Amino acid sequence: MRLAIVNGRRVAYEIGGDPNGRPVLIIHGAWGGPSSTLWSGPRLRWQVPTDGLKLIYYDRRCAGLSEYDTDPFTLEDLANDAVGVLDYLGIEQAAVIATSAGGPIGLRLALDHPDRVESLVLFNTGASLMSLAPSGINPTDPFVADRLQTVARRLALLDLFDSQGPEAAAAESEGEWRSPPQPAEPDPALSTFRNNRQAALNNLSEPELARLAGGTLLNMRAQRDEDFSHELRRITCPVMIVHGDCDTTVPIAFGETLATWIPDATFVRLGGVGHGLIVNPEAQRLSTEWLSRVG
Repeated sequence: MRLAIVNGRRVAYEIGGDPNGRPVLIIHGAWGGPSSTLWSGPRLRWQVPTDGLKLIYYDRRCAGLSEYDTDPFTLEDLANDAVGVLDYLGIEQAAVIATSAGGPIGLRLALDHPDRVESLVLFNTGASLMSLAPSGINPTDPFVADRLQTVARRLALLDLFDSQGPEAAAAESEGEWRSPPQPAEPDPALSTFRNNRQAALNNLSEPELARLAGGTLLNMRAQRDEDFSHELRRITCPVMIVHGDCDTTVPIAFGETLATWIPDATFVRLGGVGHGLIVNPEAQRLSTEWLSRVG
């Protein structure tokens, strides 16, 4: 990982693929915090040929090795950070791949800075991930109902964070912070990194756990009640939406709804596939081929 100063903050980034190729900015998912910052393994795992693409991956605020804020920030701030990364690297325009919790940032980037986004790929995401009433989503869908229960728990934790501070919020769900969920089929090549992270989490002091957990909650807070679905018709760049029909983290209904709002979006349904498409070889192949065509 390399370090840069972007909008007055330390930002960690790395570059893969063709160093002289067409730039593609990757906006990662999840909410940052302890699990990401204590992960010492590879960030960017692109398992298919990049076909002349220069892949730029960066850690968002309060995630990975990037700087942690202590004051609230907005979704617009996060989109501006993405612009700042491009500015730092001297890139006028890039294709963007945004996944999961990074999806709303990618959408905000395309809306607020359309001249900087050549094309946009959205993996397993939606326009409103921290709302109990996302536009266009049927709340009675079993997967959606389960998702909304998760959002309700996170909103309750945010209320505690806002009223009593990060220490109280960290203590409320300490077990979850110290034992992040593992993928159903963890990559054996990453087992050492996972074990090292778990050891670090087990030994993390309570004040440091609260500081890092606070970063997670600030990222969630930036998207709290955000729902700008009605704005998506303004997106004019080519857009491809890829979603797995077995995704229980962000149900496919969120991706399907995106496709109804964004003009001329290409929607790809991956059968039998769950969350985490950013490391899925088929999703990577589809996006690489599509970016090559629209470029």
